[in-house]
Amino acid sequence: MLRNLRLCTGLVLASFISLHLLNHALGLASLDAMEAVREVLAPFWGTWPMMYLLYGSLLTHLLLAFHSLYNRTTLRMPLWEAAQLLLGLSIPPLLLVHLIGTRVTMELMDIEVQYRHVITALWSLPYKVEWQTVLILVVWGHLLLGLHYWLRLKQGYRDSQWLWQIMATLVPLLALLGFYRMGWELGSVDMAVRKAELVAKDPAMMAFIGTLEARGLTIYWGVLALVMLARYVRAVYRVNFGSIMVEHPARGMIAAPIGSTLLDALRSAGIDHSSVCGGRARCTTCRVRVTRGLEKLPPPEEAERIALDGIRADPSTRLACQVQLCADIAVVPLIPPGYGMDYVRRPGGIEGKEQQLAVLFVDLRDSTRLGEQRLPYDVVFVLNQFFAEMSAALEQTDGHYAQFNGDGLMAIYGLDSDLQSACRQALKGARSMFERVEQLNLRLQQELEQPLRIGVGIHCGEAIVGAMGPPSSPILSAVGDTVNTAARLESQCKPSQVPLLVSKQTFECAQLAITDEVQELPLRGRYQPLEVVMVRDPLNLPASS
Repeated sequence: MLRNLRLCTGLVLASFISLHLLNHALGLASLDAMEAVREVLAPFWGTWPMMYLLYGSLLTHLLLAFHSLYNRTTLRMPLWEAAQLLLGLSIPPLLLVHLIGTRVTMELMDIEVQYRHVITALWSLPYKVEWQTVLILVVWGHLLLGLHYWLRLKQGYRDSQWLWQIMATLVPLLALLGFYRMGWELGSVDMAVRKAELVAKDPAMMAFIGTLEARGLTIYWGVLALVMLARYVRAVYRVNFGSIMVEHPARGMIAAPIGSTLLDALRSAGIDHSSVCGGRARCTTCRVRVTRGLEKLPPPEEAERIALDGIRADPSTRLACQVQLCADIAVVPLIPPGYGMDYVRRPGGIEGKEQQLAVLFVDLRDSTRLGEQRLPYDVVFVLNQFFAEMSAALEQTDGHYAQFNGDGLMAIYGLDSDLQSACRQALKGARSMFERVEQLNLRLQQELEQPLRIGVGIHCGEAIVGAMGPPSSPILSAVGDTVNTAARLESQCKPSQVPLLVSKQTFECAQLAITDEVQELPLRGRYQPLEVVMVRDPLNLPASS
């Protein structure tokens, strides 16, 4: 709720600021142009609903900044976060004089403050032009940082970032040029005369307005000092009365205060940890795998859950910026420190999650002999027909093509189903493949010297599933012992003189009766033999629906 409130109030302020600066830019044309637009915008923002929205957003945004500053358990943060925080905290004292001289004076004295009055006042008083210039640059810098680190995760913004950069440069530049041109054109006037007129109108009110700047600054700096004092008191309390231990692969055991986020704890310990969005759960670059103590952590709240669901993360994966430490834990970072969204979005590599799957490997037997007996184009034609049939078998049985190796392929089942369904579908997929190879042999019997034959191996279990491969052409695939075992079973079909080898575990997970011979088969890379079902007639397997 607080995150959404900060975003909404920031967007309201950004809208007002952008329109206000564009109005300033019209000073490059004429004072009349500035006034014409002001006379349209002023009644809009001057209505009571819009005034409540605008100034309520300003006050709320400031209070949320204090809240965020207090909640930080460490002031160690990336440079952009520090810049955004410092620029934001610099705005109130810079804005106070401008606000009192325009809106407050206009409301309390019941007068209309036009651009002519504001510009001549700023150019008449010492250092006010420089003050106004700094105010515009600080406000615009804070606005740009907030918008950039909110939008940078959205593809549309990334694709048109050049346009945003042009606008980000032109808007404050044109606003300042318009302000300077009008200042040079109007020149300075004797503000003492203008002030005397206002004092004569209501001496008591003008005296009160004269004290507002000092009062406002006192309140602001006092609240800021209280926030910093509260942070110090909390830190002392946590050091003396509550801390837990976090085990990190780079630094071993580190102490962290109870109640702090894991990200803050790591930063306090001087450990670099990736975090693009600044701890707002708008990305997953700070994610970690909790290897010990997961059951003691509070469950993910909505923002964290949505972010993790977006990458289909397993239950042991948590966002460091959202995990509130309440017990000893051990974590392993999943994104290298210093890497941002470009690394996360980059295709290729291995980045996935653990999942229960059924894995099927199919290989075309004697494909080398096929190449020796036929012209290359004829071989390509036959192989294309073969892979078209294998692909159709996968599509028919909800299998996913995951790997191609020239004369065979790997398929995975269970991406969107439980393990029992995955094993049943894999067995149905194997039967469909054998059926389709027989049909293909009938179609090509005039062109083939001997029928096409395949070997299939199937195993089930846990594997790592994710996008992997070269950056230019990544695919959704799987790695792990389950995958290796299925490949070994397929390679053993020929020596075992059977077309299909299925691990007994696969039949058990599918809850299907075993009617073929079961043998213990030694497989390369495994210390213990594997119980394997020697399926001599795959057409006896359950048919696909």
